Amino acid sequence: LTTGDVGNRYLFRTLADNGLNEIMYTMHNHRDVPGYGFQIQFGATTLTEQWDPRKGSSWNHFMMGPIEEWFYRSLAGIRPSEDHPGGFGHFIIAPEPVGDLSFVRASHETLYGTVRVEWQRQGDVFELQVEIPVNCTADIVLPGKTPAKAVKGGLYRFREIVE
Repeated sequence: LTTGDVGNRYLFRTLADNGLNEIMYTMHNHRDVPGYGFQIQFGATTLTEQWDPRKGSSWNHFMMGPIEEWFYRSLAGIRPSEDHPGGFGHFIIAPEPVGDLSFVRASHETLYGTVRVEWQRQGDVFELQVEIPVNCTADIVLPGKTPAKAVKGGLYRFREIVE
């Protein structure tokens, strides 16, 4: 990966916005340098300053942080709505399962309350649970062919067969 810390955010967003999340997952899940999987195999639970955490630099550093945006926007699918600017009064939940990833759990604090997303995939069955804050609305977009569903504040469960 030679985009550098400044360029990583734009590369990651471009790949995700163009439906190339499988490439993002493969690019970052492997256990070689450069890759977050390499850091994890050495026990990193926070972002490190360098791709190889054994080199004596910080083990709690935001240098490689742009990957976190991908976790929330793509894997968990928590996104602001471009049609409803001004916060998370209305937002989108559109999780994108990738690779061999079998579950994701994420939450996002908004002015209106906490948005929670949890999904799991077993074989071709995708199950999603979302919590939408009171007085908010969201469009739920499942990864299969089911049309988007508009929901109000509350707790919802969805199940879909995916290819």
